Amino acid sequence: MAIKTIKDLPSPKGKFILGHLSAFNRSNKHQVLEDWVKESGTLFQIRLLTKRFIISADQQLNSQILKLRPNKFRRFSKISEVMEEMGITGVFNAEGESWKKHRKITSEALNVKNMPSYFPIVKLVSQRLLNNWLKLESEKSKIEVQVEMMRLTVDITSTLAFGYPMNTIEKKDEVIQKQLEKIFPMINSRITSPLPIWRVIKSKKDKELDNALEIIFKSIQQFILDAKSRLNAEPALKEKPANFLEALLVEQEKDGSFSDKEIIGNVFTMLLAGEDTTSNSISWIIYFLAQHPEMVKKIRTEAIAVYGANELPEHYEQLALLKYTEAVALEAMRLKPVTPTLYHEALEDVELNGLQIKKGMTVMLQNKVAQTHPDNFTNPDLFYPERWLAKAEGCPHHAVHKPEVIQVFGAGPRFCPGKNLAMQEMICVTSMICKNFDITFAVDKEEVTEEFAFTMYPKNVWIHLKKSISQ
Repeated sequence: MAIKTIKDLPSPKGKFILGHLSAFNRSNKHQVLEDWVKESGTLFQIRLLTKRFIISADQQLNSQILKLRPNKFRRFSKISEVMEEMGITGVFNAEGESWKKHRKITSEALNVKNMPSYFPIVKLVSQRLLNNWLKLESEKSKIEVQVEMMRLTVDITSTLAFGYPMNTIEKKDEVIQKQLEKIFPMINSRITSPLPIWRVIKSKKDKELDNALEIIFKSIQQFILDAKSRLNAEPALKEKPANFLEALLVEQEKDGSFSDKEIIGNVFTMLLAGEDTTSNSISWIIYFLAQHPEMVKKIRTEAIAVYGANELPEHYEQLALLKYTEAVALEAMRLKPVTPTLYHEALEDVELNGLQIKKGMTVMLQNKVAQTHPDNFTNPDLFYPERWLAKAEGCPHHAVHKPEVIQVFGAGPRFCPGKNLAMQEMICVTSMICKNFDITFAVDKEEVTEEFAFTMYPKNVWIHLKKSISQ
């Protein structure tokens, strides 16, 4: 078989000077890539000014690249460059030996064995959300789902990771949550910008970003001071840290494993990652449920069977019994993955599937195409949670079912360590909402759009709630 290089790959139509830059710099760039797959196939190239990129919607190739991290591929170097320039150095953008050090302590903090001990916090914050939504329902107020879910996940993450109960659900003017909303869009904008104009001329958004970073860093520094005070006041905590931040500080005191900058960066990373991807996933779940009242009723029936008259799950073990709720979450992530595109850069010359990828070359992995392709799922465009349940005899939706192509949480050695916590939050909150409310759109469904700001989120999901009477 002849070896292909990037020059041998087809390319969608572009502009003479800009190449594909103007189309790629849109807020729905992931959908632009999907359209180009239809035009050019699952493996092609694009040009952003003078730089060329390989685009792969080939699931087999994408899986191989993910498995070859961190030794032969790394995250697109410009992502680390931009984040480090912002002062963020943590497990997400670390590479090589540095990543192994960060990954070890992050994996320990998010290990599945710790999930039962995290549930009381998930339950407490979910109860706050419920109380707030009961109030909004009584006032017949419409609810902006994505904003509410961001508050929920920020509150869970800040409590679990840093021992700081931020409570943005009840304190809606909480400053740090508003500042976090500005970070990912600017990271996305800068990594796809052909020229670092912000280093020469600061736009209004650049100045807002600088202000947001300053406010967040001040808050993080306070988290660290509070954690150090707890460790000094309670020496026993050094043997069994109560949260991620305390564990980092203990490691720093033991052997200097983590610098102050790395501790701040990891705290920042946990805040961003814990808030963004999970909140977006739950928002997409609610988007689908607003279209399917029969599914809301199924989740409610399941909830009543598992935790009776209670408003939300009482015990961690009950989450494992919420099979249909989990299936709804999995199906939402299949159709609306919040990480539809991943950027990876070759650390050495690599030959994969007959394609020569040169050192320094960037491959954009387009993952959604495989998740919505008929070769991998029967009726792939249909929202059908039952496909994730035990196969029913004769069920046509189980004819083709390949869950291994789902890469929402990545794959290989750098598989997302926060998956278990994210699934716990999604299942608990989705079950709680459906147990207590019927959901309808407060906007036309067509007004909801996919927006990409480092992760993909639903813009304009507004809903009305009606308290359920069948509990």
